[in-house]
Amino acid sequence: QSEFSVNSLAVPRKAKEAIGAICKLVKAESSMTLNVEYNQLDPLLRSTVNPEGDVNDPSTGFSPYPGNINQLIFSVPDYHKQLESSKGHVPEFVNPKYKDSTKTSFKSPTRLECMMQDYPRTIPSTSKVGFTLLEVWVAYSPVKNSPAEALAKAEAGNPSHSATTGELDIYRANCNVLKHLGASVEDPAKTTFNGIYVQLHPRIVWSPSFACTTEEVSKKIDCKTLQVSQGSSLVLEGENITINGLSLNGSLVIRASNGARVTVKNLRVDNKGWEWRPLDSAEGAREEERMRGFTVIKHETRVIEFDSPGEYTVDA
Repeated sequence: QSEFSVNSLAVPRKAKEAIGAICKLVKAESSMTLNVEYNQLDPLLRSTVNPEGDVNDPSTGFSPYPGNINQLIFSVPDYHKQLESSKGHVPEFVNPKYKDSTKTSFKSPTRLECMMQDYPRTIPSTSKVGFTLLEVWVAYSPVKNSPAEALAKAEAGNPSHSATTGELDIYRANCNVLKHLGASVEDPAKTTFNGIYVQLHPRIVWSPSFACTTEEVSKKIDCKTLQVSQGSSLVLEGENITINGLSLNGSLVIRASNGARVTVKNLRVDNKGWEWRPLDSAEGAREEERMRGFTVIKHETRVIEFDSPGEYTVDA
């Protein structure tokens, strides 16, 4: 529709967040829209348009420059022409990672990079380059920081991008999808894991075989007849599961093997469920528990499982 040669998916970005920013760079009569790495953005802004550097817009609480999440959409005909012209060569870039703001020692070995997000620098000036801004919960929750690094980022007012939030954001995204489709899903509870204040949504997950898109979810769950309490956990595994009426206050696991078609009708589940318990101490905890800052205590679970082909109905 917009005839972009390059379209970058982006999310709202917090100032100083370790994610590149989509900017329009202007010099004399020429301009280009492309990603600027986060460690270059602040000095660039200070030397050009804002002496305060990389700061949030007070009216939105976010940086004016969207965060680039490196999900790029290329026009294939334009890409082919550029490959023929450039033979695949793109500008090189040195990306140092320092231990702290003194910039006197490296956090990890510095390397020479050729970045795909620099592709717009190589195309003709007449090419159209743009971005599509998505809400963060839809598209971006990396897991890339240790618990200590994550806590420091959270205390500075930035996303922690940790194993803690990476898992909890899956629950948030799935709850948002169900709410969007009309389900009654209770609001999250506030809690703390690894020192980070988080919102704990109902723990709802489904396998890729069950659904990969909102449209697929809408065809398999009648969301207007779905009720889920805040402390509940729901696990759906299998391609042919249909839910037409479910009230959940506790934990429910539904598994359907290949060839098993399971229909849930007007089912009510009420049990002690699963508990996401913060770790009192790292001693004795498994590595993944230390990374996340919590352990899962499975008090009580309703399991509905069919491992043979056939038609099955589960009702009240």
